[in-house]
Amino acid sequence: MVKLFAITFTAFQETLRRRVFYIVLLLTFLVVIMIGSQMFFMRMARHAGETQIVTNMGVHFMQMIVGFWNFAALFLALFLGGIGVSSEISARTIVHVMSRPVKRWVYLLGRWFGILIFLYLFLLVGMAGALLVSVWLNIPFASTLWLAFAENYVMATFYSGVALGFSVVMPPMLAGTLAFLLSILPSIAQNAIHDPRWLHRMPALVGYYLGPAQMPVKLMAESFAKERLHTDYWLYLRVLGENIFYVVAVFVVATFFFRRREVRVR
Repeated sequence: MVKLFAITFTAFQETLRRRVFYIVLLLTFLVVIMIGSQMFFMRMARHAGETQIVTNMGVHFMQMIVGFWNFAALFLALFLGGIGVSSEISARTIVHVMSRPVKRWVYLLGRWFGILIFLYLFLLVGMAGALLVSVWLNIPFASTLWLAFAENYVMATFYSGVALGFSVVMPPMLAGTLAFLLSILPSIAQNAIHDPRWLHRMPALVGYYLGPAQMPVKLMAESFAKERLHTDYWLYLRVLGENIFYVVAVFVVATFFFRRREVRVR
């Protein structure tokens, strides 16, 4: 446990020292600019007595913040997961770790946990900003908003874990690209799974079930819908759980290959 904590803390510190941290600062600056511009128009609409316009602008603004922040988090997850092992090999720090009595699965898990801590804190900032906008503008939302936030955390876990798992056996760029393609594979194959031609249907079925589970609705949009249908919380939670199980399975397979990989430092 002590070794796992040490590797996790080191991976988190390395993430903060990367140039990717400046992307976070730039993103924060852009969000502040957007808040300032939206406040100007909202103030004009409020003085004019257009409360419905203010509410609609607030909902759109809140969704924009969450969407923008989530996109950046997923990009960071793919990038950090893809270089999770290769950066250690390039810096030759993996030699010092592997020379100690540390199991390889502990090392790989610690690297992943360090990345996840950074991603979770990053998402927390965006989530807090969106909730502050909601409180400030008195925007009502459904309980599915919390599931939407949970989905963002699950997808960050998925992208970083799959990219890290792929990086054990392939270059970082390819690992991140394949992790992204794997996530959108079901949506690409969905239109062809009902094709009457079996030569088209069978590959589509393989691709559909090879990828992660897809959420049947847009939870963020559903949270602010005026007319909501029956909310199937069990279905949404099951999709999130399946994706967590998926990335854990990928990680277990990755540790199997990592244990047998010969680490060469150039």
